[in-house]
Amino acid sequence: MLLVALALLVPSPDRGRLELARDGRASVVVRLTENALPSEATAARELVDYLALVTSAPFELIREGEEAPSGPTIEVGPTRLAGERDPRIGELDRESWVIRVEREHLLLYGGRPRGTLYAVYRFLEDHVGVRWWTPYEESVPARSVLSVGIGESRGSPAFVYRDVHGVDGPRRFNARNRLNGHTSRLTRDHGGAESYGPPSPVHNFFQYVPPSEFFESHPEYFSEVAGLRDGGRSQLCLTNAGLVELVRSKLEGYIEQSRRDAKQRGEPPPQLFNFSPMDWQRACTCEPCSALAAREGGQSGPLIAFVNRLAEAIGERHPDVLIDTLAYLHTFDPPRAIRAADNVTVRVSALQYRDFAKPVTHPDNRRYQEVLRGWRDKVSHLRVWDYPVIFGEQGELPLPNLPVLAADFRFYCDLGVEGIFIENPYPIAGDMRDLKLWVMAKLLEDPGRELAELVREFTGGYFGAAGHEVRAYLSLLEAAAASSPSVIPYRAGPEAYRHLDRAFIVEAQRLFDVAETRVANNPTLLRRLFHARLTLDRATLLRWPELVAEDPLPFERADVVRRYRLTWREQIELRMPESSWPAAMQEVEREISWWNDRLTTGLD
Repeated sequence: MLLVALALLVPSPDRGRLELARDGRASVVVRLTENALPSEATAARELVDYLALVTSAPFELIREGEEAPSGPTIEVGPTRLAGERDPRIGELDRESWVIRVEREHLLLYGGRPRGTLYAVYRFLEDHVGVRWWTPYEESVPARSVLSVGIGESRGSPAFVYRDVHGVDGPRRFNARNRLNGHTSRLTRDHGGAESYGPPSPVHNFFQYVPPSEFFESHPEYFSEVAGLRDGGRSQLCLTNAGLVELVRSKLEGYIEQSRRDAKQRGEPPPQLFNFSPMDWQRACTCEPCSALAAREGGQSGPLIAFVNRLAEAIGERHPDVLIDTLAYLHTFDPPRAIRAADNVTVRVSALQYRDFAKPVTHPDNRRYQEVLRGWRDKVSHLRVWDYPVIFGEQGELPLPNLPVLAADFRFYCDLGVEGIFIENPYPIAGDMRDLKLWVMAKLLEDPGRELAELVREFTGGYFGAAGHEVRAYLSLLEAAAASSPSVIPYRAGPEAYRHLDRAFIVEAQRLFDVAETRVANNPTLLRRLFHARLTLDRATLLRWPELVAEDPLPFERADVVRRYRLTWREQIELRMPESSWPAAMQEVEREISWWNDRLTTGLD
């Protein structure tokens, strides 16, 4: 009777759940598929490592084909058991993932090469609570009992290509947050990347046809401008018959080179190869180019006609290769009649043609929306080159553009855009850099997720007890922008940010002061808050003369400067190699000196 009574006091397993660990002991064995890809082996290692961190239990990892475990298992990859449950497992696409929980087994698998990896990462996020906030910082919960409910979930990323340029630090952050593009730098251990082959991903006319090599002998390959051929800051003559064969030959060489290099690394070869104009205008105005541009309504006509001829020649030998080009500057508008070949990809960049304070669907961005719809009808593989940042001379300032990005990603997805490249070059100086990067990664995977929930999750998990005040700051910023609408072009100066007035800055600084008192005893959370405050401090110092023109502010300028300098030092030491620290801090000191000079001289 005593034994029975003691047994009744021990919590019995929930029959609707699979127990993974209890009180420092693993309840399951992890079994990796027999012929695992490197990415699937990585998935299994990541799983056992993080489960051990969460539960303080060592998890045994075995290969399929070894002695079969007698109890419950976690199956990683397309094991025989997973194949029995899912007869169409071999038909899953490259990034589809499945999480299947049974009474005795947890199955984590997907398409190859990245599906199983994504299944593990989604499981660790959705069921265990692990978060990878930045390349440097994560949250791992501690649980004495870890169990998961029986059921199944599956999915795949909404966009085929998901790339955020400027992500510093360990590259595994990209895989863990399902970024797969060229700048993710992922190797086969993380499923590889959707990478571009040589010579480069963009602006490479002169890499294919260097003026130093060809202008003297073949000036007809280059733009005719004002009646003269120009081998300087110009483009190529895209109607020249000999140019197609030259570029085709160069591209064939790049494809073969990339395949040899990939084979040596043991990785799949790149499928994307770019051919696009230099980063300026000065298109060719010779008679054939002008006539074709006139018929097609712009310079995208000659570009797409040339790329189509190139794609036709390449497609015969390399049907898996996509020729990528750029709708940007003078090639922004789609052609009237010419349609891109099926093995051509077009990336549309509206850098010079939109207001970044408003979504694509806003009337002020009507041209961009119409251009995207026009390209949608002209190309099978439509992609977007987008920007969460502004390239102003004084750097980024507070801008409530997360709602803009969320709305744009949903619009792109509904329109049929298959890939998004985000140019995000400021790893420290960007406005709310860490929040925006994490939210963008989640929305690139699933643009249907609720923005407010993502912001609440990040701010609560990343800023801890200060999360409420950070959300209040974001709401204040949105309200200020709604009350004083700004027009923000890509090179917006400080004067464009009408919402950053005295009332906003005073209240925003107060909210961060309160936030810092909430986490005053936690150096990590304080460091994160200082970084989130960086662009607010920049705006404060930049506008100091006008802010104090009538009345003094309720805080001291010296305190803002001190915090600004400290924030930069902390982030530089966290994110940059030590050899770069002195030069980076010199740039910060130059910025502060400029503000000091402006304050003392009264000059703008």
